[in-house]
Amino acid sequence: MTFSFPLDDKRNAEELLKHLATHNLRPPGNCVVSVKTLVAHVSSLNTYSLGSARTAW
Repeated sequence: MTFSFPLDDKRNAEELLKHLATHNLRPPGNCVVSVKTLVAHVSSLNTYSLGSARTAW
């Protein structure tokens, strides 16, 4: 499953990685993160954690 996470000045890629870690998602172990200018795409087979992380973002 893949979700998009919007990025801005406060919520940057570094903050996203910290946020994902709180939901037990750590690249490259159990997720893949692709960062663009204003959005990051996160893919993982752990759909529950990924969905929880997206909701809390």
